[in-house]
Amino acid sequence: MSKKIFTGFIITLIFASFAFAADLDKVVARVNSQDITEREVLLFLQPFGQQAIMLYQTPQGRKMVLDDVISLRLFSLEGEKAKLDETKEFKDALESTRRAMLAQSAMREILKDVKVDDSEAKKFYDENKQSFMQPERVHARHILISGDADELAQKIISDLKAGASFDVLAREYSQDPGSKTNGGDLGEFPRGVMVADFEKAAFALEKPGDISEPVKSQFGIHIIKLEEKIPESPAPFEQVKDRIMQELREKKTQELLKARSEELEKIYKVERF
Repeated sequence: MSKKIFTGFIITLIFASFAFAADLDKVVARVNSQDITEREVLLFLQPFGQQAIMLYQTPQGRKMVLDDVISLRLFSLEGEKAKLDETKEFKDALESTRRAMLAQSAMREILKDVKVDDSEAKKFYDENKQSFMQPERVHARHILISGDADELAQKIISDLKAGASFDVLAREYSQDPGSKTNGGDLGEFPRGVMVADFEKAAFALEKPGDISEPVKSQFGIHIIKLEEKIPESPAPFEQVKDRIMQELREKKTQELLKARSEELEKIYKVERF
């Protein structure tokens, strides 16, 4: 296993353990007078990652996980009764687990002060804006009517040219339940989201306030109003800040673990065969 893969795997385990915010000493079950705590549940869930921890936080998931942990405790009592803990295989596995837990604890200690602040994230954003580009988008409204209502479509176009409010006409005539109550507002969208004929007509509009001729699609007849045309541009910093901070935190973590691992190789004798 390469160091890069190794550190990535360890980072996943460490972050998963930090994600569990419950009272770790809380007793959640008892078997044969032995307590089972949230801490034991965490250790059980840790190899399965964040999704398993999120599952445990739902009522149904909590019951499923506790049933599994209780079942493990029952089998452990049975194994203890059979003195399986005295076998070489058990002792070897126990030692391997002990070493893994010690390693994770040591890494958590090394990483406890790893932080990324807003200024670091903003600097990274400013230096890598090309990585956060959003494609050209339009902000548009539409009025959707049935596909055989050509006369109504022309009437709506005439009313709009005479100064009628697009919002009002959308609320009156549009058959699109998702946008009708918002005056036909579809929000912003890039190419490749809407059906082809609608998209072509929407992106062909040039100035805010421009209104298309009736456009037919499989949904009916659309009359489109352009609110804004937005050229390709970087996503706003606030929109990508959390992702940047997570990436920088993981990068710092990986670099720190790699550097410390190389230092430790100089302290402890390592032989590879």
